[in-house]
Amino acid sequence: MTGLMRGLMTGLMTGLMHGALRMARSPAWLAVLVFAAVAALAGAAEAYPQFQLSRDRTCTGCHISPAGGNLLNENGESTSETIAMIDHPGAFLYGALPLPSWLTLGGDLRGSTGYIQTPEKVLATFPMQIEAYANVRLPVGFSIQVHGGTRPPTMENAATPGKNFLWSREHYLMWRTSPGTPTGLFVRAGRFMPVFGLRYAEHPMYTRRFGGTPLWGETYGGAVELVMESIEVHATGFIEDPLIEPVRHAKGGALYAELRVTDSFSIGGGGMLEIGEDDQKRRGTVTVKKYLSGPDLLFQAEVQVMNQRIDPIGAPVQLIGNLVMSRNLSGGFLLDVGIGHFDTNIRIRDLDRDALDVNLHWFTTSHIELIFNGRFEMLAFGKGGDSHAYALLQAHYRL
Repeated sequence: MTGLMRGLMTGLMTGLMHGALRMARSPAWLAVLVFAAVAALAGAAEAYPQFQLSRDRTCTGCHISPAGGNLLNENGESTSETIAMIDHPGAFLYGALPLPSWLTLGGDLRGSTGYIQTPEKVLATFPMQIEAYANVRLPVGFSIQVHGGTRPPTMENAATPGKNFLWSREHYLMWRTSPGTPTGLFVRAGRFMPVFGLRYAEHPMYTRRFGGTPLWGETYGGAVELVMESIEVHATGFIEDPLIEPVRHAKGGALYAELRVTDSFSIGGGGMLEIGEDDQKRRGTVTVKKYLSGPDLLFQAEVQVMNQRIDPIGAPVQLIGNLVMSRNLSGGFLLDVGIGHFDTNIRIRDLDRDALDVNLHWFTTSHIELIFNGRFEMLAFGKGGDSHAYALLQAHYRL
């Protein structure tokens, strides 16, 4: 367990904030840099893997996208009502604006405030997400999905750097064999995140931050995805985004599959290849989910191994893992407790990081969520530097 518990905390906060805050020589720089750091702590809304098996067998049981996240279908809107403390309509704008059957609208507004220690101690309050979504259903199983909103100030357009504040994080054309049902074959082309591993909404989770689905890691590509009650398979090919300065400087492909052995147990695995100008990254992942219906506990684990080939200097191997326990509580609460591990290079001592995460979600209504995000992180169990921590209160409103 020692090898799996060293230094997680410094990983995210050091990379995104510690070095950046030392660069902050003016209030303007500080505002931009801390905004980027806090955005990484929450960022864009995704699906909650905590609901799979405990509430539905597939992500498409509640979401329009085969990868889950963002727009809900009718069952997802109904689920948002049942899990909330106050039972309000789960439809767009609480159902106050009737929509035609071919159109689904939604959006997410998020902000956060709290304490961050990197080891600099900062009290900060920031907006994190302002996005709207639309899905237009077309004949013969086709649909178009578009997400639009503000963009991080650190991400520039290659043609007009520093001048764009709006963007479309995802936009794609999709065809599916069985519209109106949660299962079937899905084919997508456009801009979206490759499906790989457990994609938590909490982006600091190490399998997201250092795994194959980092914050703002969406890029252009195509995907063929089969989603059934007992199995799902996602195959994605992608290229480096030619329009903006991207997070993912690579082209490649990803394959992820998940087998639901029983109603309460599933196992998955996959691989990803990223080919950049100076290196190649090869990832493998294994995931496990187990739901205990009696105590209403869901255990989820993921372990990734990444080999980064950097010619001619070598090929460091990284180990990345998360174990998360989730329990639905009365009054609209969901509690997550997890540990994470990230080893930058398993061949070198004291480069590993470990974190303890606590997330408490309070679904007050079908559209309003309050979240406490807490983390304590160490580098090489204290031998690699100061420990880091954050305690943030996040407010989320779903349109």
